[in-house]
Amino acid sequence: MDQSGNTVTLSSFRGKTVMVVPFLTLCTDICPLTTGNLLQVEQSLRAAHLANRVQIIELSVDPGRDTPSRLAAYAHITLANWEFVTETPAVLHAVAQFFGFVYQKVPEDNPPSIDWWTGKPLTYDINHSDGYVLISPQGMQRYSTGAVPNFQGKLNPKLHAFLDDEGLDHLAHPAKTAWTPAEALTSLGWLLGQSVPLHTG
Repeated sequence: MDQSGNTVTLSSFRGKTVMVVPFLTLCTDICPLTTGNLLQVEQSLRAAHLANRVQIIELSVDPGRDTPSRLAAYAHITLANWEFVTETPAVLHAVAQFFGFVYQKVPEDNPPSIDWWTGKPLTYDINHSDGYVLISPQGMQRYSTGAVPNFQGKLNPKLHAFLDDEGLDHLAHPAKTAWTPAEALTSLGWLLGQSVPLHTG
């Protein structure tokens, strides 16, 4: 289900190039940077008049907490307008196996982070794969990377507020193999058959 409560499948987006990105709304290190990168990707696609040919999907690896209403709240405060989806644990397992995503429930740090939506301490975290998968308009997986995001520019203040010390370190010192919006646009452009320049205005 997406943030509007609609049931969706990958075939719902047949005819578009699909970018599937694992995440969870309560991540405090990498996911805010992923969403920040995707905001730049979406902005660039709109500037190139290609947004109607690409569907970005942030897929939750935390179905126990990421309800459609929580996804909608996350989309609202981060200014993201693509698809956020959650699913049953069984569907998540099947999707993760197919695409090679890894996720694992782990204990929360001590002291725990605070849930931005409820104000209560978190009781667990989810370690998971980063990166993204690209699917062609014909429904074929054509590209994947497990790299962490390399955010460049000014991060949305709401996303910045989610970051813990580890996240701030990732922001300041991105990994050498991390993906940038420009690199994602190069991959998308390959599938779209035309160049998509990075637009940061």
